[in-house]
Amino acid sequence: MTSDSMPTDGSGTRRARAGWVLALAATVLPGFTATAAPAVADPGGYHIYAHGFLSNGIVGYNASDIDQPAPIQGKPMPGALNWPQAPSPDGRFLFVAPGANPQLIPYAIGADGELAEGTPLPLPDVPVDIIFAPNSRDAYVVVGLQNAQVIPVRIGANGTPTLNGSPVPFGESLDGVASGTVSPDGKQLYVASLLPRQLLVFDINADGSVSPVKQRVSTGLNPIYPRVTPDGRHVYVVNEISGSVSGFARAGDGTLTEIAGSPFPTGMLPHVTSMTPDGRFLYVPNMGSGHISSFAVESNGALTPLPDVAFAPEKPGTFAESSVMSPSGDVLWALGTDPLRGGEEILRRFAVGPDGILDLDESVAVYTGTYVADGRTLSLVPRR
Repeated sequence: MTSDSMPTDGSGTRRARAGWVLALAATVLPGFTATAAPAVADPGGYHIYAHGFLSNGIVGYNASDIDQPAPIQGKPMPGALNWPQAPSPDGRFLFVAPGANPQLIPYAIGADGELAEGTPLPLPDVPVDIIFAPNSRDAYVVVGLQNAQVIPVRIGANGTPTLNGSPVPFGESLDGVASGTVSPDGKQLYVASLLPRQLLVFDINADGSVSPVKQRVSTGLNPIYPRVTPDGRHVYVVNEISGSVSGFARAGDGTLTEIAGSPFPTGMLPHVTSMTPDGRFLYVPNMGSGHISSFAVESNGALTPLPDVAFAPEKPGTFAESSVMSPSGDVLWALGTDPLRGGEEILRRFAVGPDGILDLDESVAVYTGTYVADGRTLSLVPRR
């Protein structure tokens, strides 16, 4: 595994305000989201896994809220053109779905974070996202750049994925390049369909299968990476091209109504969001701006902007794409791309203040040896 730390002048943290930085003109397709691991602080730390869309290989680190990340032995090679990875919420398995050879590949997570490949499940089309239900038993793979489908999957005791009923078409030919999330109660699957500019609502049946689409709500341009608040009351989806977050109130039956004041502006090309376990703060990396957008989540679901924080103030043009929150809610990890190193990914750590404002930890800047952060390229798994 190729990994090195970028030298810094200090070992503390600092708060950096960043302005807009123009991105290189390139439209980047998204990939995506998984149900978050249970938000329980683990004094033993956690494992972090990263991959690149344009490179083969998964790299891992043993990390914590305070220590330097330490590389995990081994580098599994699932294939390139890979948007999604997702851990099971119980922390036992990591799943990856490469696009060049469409399949869902399970990896058992060892005691020190090492990954052992299991039996893959072939997929009928290009996989874009892997989404878990909270029970860790049911998962959903969204496939297709057009004529998209939800593939319901049952996860066996040894991590082996099998089909759980028939694929469910979204219903429209333009549906595709989709990403999603499951509500905390496990009753609804929310999927952002890119080209139609819509957020789709599916009911999840008792056997883990999904119903046909029961609601479509309009969003901004290129909706990606929906997220449900931990209390299940609100749903947010980033609008990649519009540069905003659309917010929705969630009714008891899972249907959505847009929140007053929505959409809420972000930076350019917002991507994979993270939220604190208490649901008070939302963070949005921006692939086309030098900063991470931060918001306080109000009781009515409205988002109040907090000061932006620069992802890599010492390296202009290096922007964040994917993010994960530590189980404690005290640290945000973000993965970005450094164009001056051929698109190599860089991992950074931010402290989350009591007011939700991020502090960049200048002592952590790890180059991963993987390339081009685009999609659900970062996962965090608490130690068991």
